[in-house]
Amino acid sequence: MDRMEADEDAPAELRKSLNGVQIFFIVISSVIGTGIFSGNGDALAASGPVGLLLDVLALGCIAVCVGETVSEFVQLWGVPNAVYEYVAAFVDEDVAWAVAILYWYSFASAAAVQMLSAAKLMLYWQPENWLPPLIFFGLVPWALFILNMAGVQIYAWTETFLGALKAVLLFGVTCVLFDISAKGDLGNKSLMLDGLQYDPSKYMNQAHAFFYGIPSVAYGFVGIETSVIAAFESRSSRSMAIPSRLVHWYTFVFYLLCTLGHALTVKWTDVHLTGALDDLVNPKSNSPTIIAIFNSPRLGSTSLPGFVNGCLIMSVVSAAATSLYISSRTLYGLVYSLQGSNWVSRRLKTLGTIWRSTHVPSKALLATVLLFYWLPWLYLIPHNKITVEDVLDMLDTTSSASCVITWAFLCLAFIRYQKWTHKCRNALADSKNGDLRRYIRGTQAYEKCPDRHVWNVGMSFQPGLAWVGFLGCILVAVSASAPWWSTPATPVEVVSAYGPVSWAFGLLGIWNDC
Repeated sequence: MDRMEADEDAPAELRKSLNGVQIFFIVISSVIGTGIFSGNGDALAASGPVGLLLDVLALGCIAVCVGETVSEFVQLWGVPNAVYEYVAAFVDEDVAWAVAILYWYSFASAAAVQMLSAAKLMLYWQPENWLPPLIFFGLVPWALFILNMAGVQIYAWTETFLGALKAVLLFGVTCVLFDISAKGDLGNKSLMLDGLQYDPSKYMNQAHAFFYGIPSVAYGFVGIETSVIAAFESRSSRSMAIPSRLVHWYTFVFYLLCTLGHALTVKWTDVHLTGALDDLVNPKSNSPTIIAIFNSPRLGSTSLPGFVNGCLIMSVVSAAATSLYISSRTLYGLVYSLQGSNWVSRRLKTLGTIWRSTHVPSKALLATVLLFYWLPWLYLIPHNKITVEDVLDMLDTTSSASCVITWAFLCLAFIRYQKWTHKCRNALADSKNGDLRRYIRGTQAYEKCPDRHVWNVGMSFQPGLAWVGFLGCILVAVSASAPWWSTPATPVEVVSAYGPVSWAFGLLGIWNDC
């Protein structure tokens, strides 16, 4: 508790200037990438339209529970380096290091994978050549680096504008999908009659197919917790309150509606969902959104599919910019307060350097770009596409898995916090320090502090929501092993499922020495 209070009052080295509107759209920008528009393909092909909807409902409920839990933490303690601090204060300091490393990896690797996704979206217009890699592997990462280096206000207003466009895009795409279904463009108004499906050659049963789709659907919800990162540069705790209350609900409702649109308009047997882009006839896309619009006789011959594809590229690039922002602040939070004096500590502490002119953690940002800059280029290795795509799929999976593990520990931290306040309720109430009474949940002092107002839709259901979020994250982690439930596990599948946890906790020895 002393740690939390001390860090909240400590002088910030970064410029604290973000308002609530900026924070809201930064979080929206981190959530709306390709996951909502393209991540449903694997789940739809695995378990049919009803299975896809069940996957999204399950992950949506987990995400809402996590969002409610994180939001209450953010409103109570808007502390810098929050992912680390919450876990360190209420779970374990060593575990907090590992969780923060996982969280940094989640978004640092996501930025590189998003560049690959943008390049693949370019295949809609032209066959594979040198132009998409040059643009998205070579130039765009540095453009995003410059945008982040320009200062948090320039970055924030840029993402506010792009985040608003992406919110409109999500709403518009959902309306188009329902319009296609309502007017019977695909010759079948009842694709939902396909119900629960599975391919017996790949899955043991419908349950296996359902669990197989969960990890891919999880990617669409990654980012609902990122309001905690804005604490480094938010004007006040109040600036983070409204964004943290709303984002998970917005994401769940519109993701579910968009998914329903996919289920109504795209056959679960469509070869585009799982086929290699190089081998597909038009459209050269595995996005259910593009497939549905392109296959519509009324809309497919118009410029709408290409326009939406261009919007998806914009959405991916914007998400990559926010991934760099989140990962650089997380890395900065890991190193700026290191106390060790050995050679590892001295080198790591240099990553906490702030560029004076814009107050940006320049070296943490540069390190994040460089450490994964090489990754998308693997796709260009000749005569080895299958192996390379396996590696890139592995990194995509590990990115979302790392974030889900972070969710689990944030929920566990809240559960332990609630247990602490319940156990110490009388001592807090009788304390001569009146400020301590604001930690007693369910009291007016807790919900209406002088400097903050703690409130959430599901607040009265805590810590039940935190328990659902925690157990749900464990379920997602278990489902990551679904690819080898019916066949022997490959090294790539094992690393995809549990590699990040192993190496993050394996680094504890190094961090302890720092």
